[in-house]
Amino acid sequence: MSDQAHTSNQAQPDDLAAQLRRLQADLDAIKDTLKQAGKREAQSAMREAQSAMSSVEAYARANPNALIAGAVGVGVLLGLLLRRH
Repeated sequence: MSDQAHTSNQAQPDDLAAQLRRLQADLDAIKDTLKQAGKREAQSAMREAQSAMSSVEAYARANPNALIAGAVGVGVLLGLLLRRH
């Protein structure tokens, strides 16, 4: 085997190792990006849920009779459905 053939065969595994390291670094960067995006989405969803909860609470305080009537209606409906079975 010539020196040139030996050198090219040895360079290939080194190149492959370098490519694998770059690929691992790229995958780590993608993972971090997805993690940050997930955190932002979770925070946004939490803010929306808190806003919706505040709206429901404000409605319930402003309209307690409507809330009670709705609860009674749901109870009657469930009672009728469960009685049939």
